[in-house]
Amino acid sequence: MKRNKYIWLLWVGVMIIAGILVASMVNSYLAEKHKNEMDKKHVVIKKDLQWVEENAYFEIDMKVKEKVYRVFIVGEGERKYQQVEDNELGKKDDTIVSGDFSFYVWTKEYGNEVVKQELELPNPLIFNLSQINIETFLVNQQNIAAVFQGEEANEVMAYFYTIHKEKLVALTDYGMKIYSKSIKNIQQNYIQTLRKKDNEIMEFDTWMLEPTNEKLLKVDGTSIENKEIIKNWLEQEEFYFPYKNLSVTTSLLNLAEQGMLIGAQYPIGTNINEIKKINSSYTDTEYNQKYNQLDLPEVTYYYDKDTKLVTSISISGIRLKESVQAIQDTLGKPEEYVTKDDGYVATYLAGNYKLLIQLDLSQKIKSIRLVK
Repeated sequence: MKRNKYIWLLWVGVMIIAGILVASMVNSYLAEKHKNEMDKKHVVIKKDLQWVEENAYFEIDMKVKEKVYRVFIVGEGERKYQQVEDNELGKKDDTIVSGDFSFYVWTKEYGNEVVKQELELPNPLIFNLSQINIETFLVNQQNIAAVFQGEEANEVMAYFYTIHKEKLVALTDYGMKIYSKSIKNIQQNYIQTLRKKDNEIMEFDTWMLEPTNEKLLKVDGTSIENKEIIKNWLEQEEFYFPYKNLSVTTSLLNLAEQGMLIGAQYPIGTNINEIKKINSSYTDTEYNQKYNQLDLPEVTYYYDKDTKLVTSISISGIRLKESVQAIQDTLGKPEEYVTKDDGYVATYLAGNYKLLIQLDLSQKIKSIRLVK
């Protein structure tokens, strides 16, 4: 009886050891299988530079600081044909390519080889070779590429990419729906897009490149119904819509005492020709019989027609997006507070100058103007 008990215990021990060995073998097999799958997934595919140059539909240069990369878009079993009639893809006789595409990247160190990029692209991609399909923008010393899909207006999807650690990476998790293929590059620090919010309202969105995560970060969005502003944005290449890039601080009054307005580069008394020399994106129109106004995207300078000297400066309230309460909390109560039909005007004294803060009916800042 005792002997049977020992045999039974021995048998149980053997089974436990066998189970451990089997489990270990299974785990080793699964780990090796996973490793092989990962290795297979991350295998670097290279092709001859000359072959890629001859077969690429698009080729762009992208910089990261001083280093230059060349990016190619190559078809992988695509279909190419000509339009037989006008439709949503384009006009009759336009050349269309449709199907699966891949990105390839080359830089000087690669020699005569080009490296295929591990990016999941929309499938199929459809390009009209008679239209704008890809553009680049310089943001924070590196290029962003926008690949467009869809119609010329109202139904455009934009996919954004940049180079990060020698590889092409997507800057958004999904395509961005925009109204037009027009994208504005603002001072090489931001990009601005336009999208349709509803039948009457459009929205200007301003984006920066988030340096750590290599993603596009929205810094401001403004809804607008003014059709003239939208028309100017679409038709004038260098025109962009003001965005929030200022805050209400005590420097507002400190600068005003020196004849300067926050957000404006030049003080009252500057010759308008000096401003025109440095800024090419402006419109110069008559303000009244004595003064003209020089409109830049973010600031307006009013100047004397005879002397050409700046006498007043104005910025849009969109650059602050604050209420009168924020002004009063920082600067105190105004010297004057006048009610108008379309809002209010708060006046602050700053030495030899006055700050005129125009508010809408909800007491949000519409504009700030500095006068002598």
